[in-house]
Amino acid sequence: MAEANLAQCEERVLAATEERQEEIIDLACRLIRTPTENMPPGGQEGAGQQVLHQFLTDSGIKAQFLDLDKVEGLTQHEAYLPGRDYSGRPNLIARLPGRGGGRSLLLSGHMDTMPVGTNPWQHEPLGAQIEQGRIYGRGAWDMKGALAAMAMSLAVLDDSGARLGGDLLFESVVDEEHAGCNGTLASRLAGHNAEGVIIGEPSSFRLFPAHRGFRIAHISLKGTAAMSLSGEEIANPVEDIGRLIEGMKEFRRLRRQTAPIGPLYADYPDPVPVWLPKLQAGEFTLHVPMQIPEECKLEVYWQTMAGETRESVERQFLDFLDELCQREPALDRDSVEVQWHQRWMPGTQIPPDHPLVTTLRECAAQVLEEAVAVVGGPFPCDLFIFNLYANTPGVILGPRGENAHAADEFVYAADLVTLVKIYCLMAMRWCGVE
Repeated sequence: MAEANLAQCEERVLAATEERQEEIIDLACRLIRTPTENMPPGGQEGAGQQVLHQFLTDSGIKAQFLDLDKVEGLTQHEAYLPGRDYSGRPNLIARLPGRGGGRSLLLSGHMDTMPVGTNPWQHEPLGAQIEQGRIYGRGAWDMKGALAAMAMSLAVLDDSGARLGGDLLFESVVDEEHAGCNGTLASRLAGHNAEGVIIGEPSSFRLFPAHRGFRIAHISLKGTAAMSLSGEEIANPVEDIGRLIEGMKEFRRLRRQTAPIGPLYADYPDPVPVWLPKLQAGEFTLHVPMQIPEECKLEVYWQTMAGETRESVERQFLDFLDELCQREPALDRDSVEVQWHQRWMPGTQIPPDHPLVTTLRECAAQVLEEAVAVVGGPFPCDLFIFNLYANTPGVILGPRGENAHAADEFVYAADLVTLVKIYCLMAMRWCGVE
């Protein structure tokens, strides 16, 4: 298409997006009001998928469900996380067919959310209340707002008569939270692939061509479930866990010295975090005997960089733990047990000068009327499935908000309209327009 005609088509699509502002926000609110918690081994995503399916069907866009249990080779794949139940939890796939001659693009998001949690909310967790331009609710920012924007992008492009060269696909996958990613893998194995993918995870309009991976270890110190009533010495893991905690601070320093920190993470104050999220020993109750606990457990969570392997990451941790126990008499290596928790999730990255990155950056800058930062994503997500197992370059670009996985999560309502404009521009420039 001639440059003048392309500009006219883009102006028409942007104007059509403005006219549908209320509809965009309404769709996001309907999704937020629909509970879709991921509660392994099961989840509630089915009802949310029905909401999106109805919207797309009413918009004249063909959409289909994908039953994960029927995807050939899924459970045998090396990236599959076992122990999940997908009854009533299908993926949703939609496609706006192109006329031919252009590149294909996939807009991808996950329907599942974290549980509401036990912390008090000031806003109803499933209320989708709009206050001072913010839409509150579980999953508002992570990532039902972006899902609504993605689905609406197909509807706007179709309704405005934009004739794309390549196919534009949209998917809403299940089981991304809790390091799932089986839904994302299932769509790839079922053949719903494209030449580029945009994931709408919360990025506050920064563009992420990379994300970090993670590993979680549960370390147990063993003790003796008893009381010293005759003066005998009893191993108390609560007293010794402090030495282990101090040791993990050393491990944090080791990671910062040895991890392959690339330019996309150079400006992060803590590019490879090591956190101690959980500590557990005994119970504060009168229903168990007053005694030294039999066990004290510490959870260690650390993030990894693209290129690090599971074997090397685990070996570094175990070697460090061995050395720590050798120089700390109170830590008997034979009584220190390590269990790996959740899955291994690798970091991933595409070049920051990849055409997918540069084109999307231009589209976002035009809509936002300001430069867009290109940095590494600070969280793990399902992008690695595309890069490492589907040979598909991918990036992350989503709206602003706060409190993902926490009480009073929210997304900025106006950002969803902005997202539709960015996604539509990107689809026209990446897929081409006749």
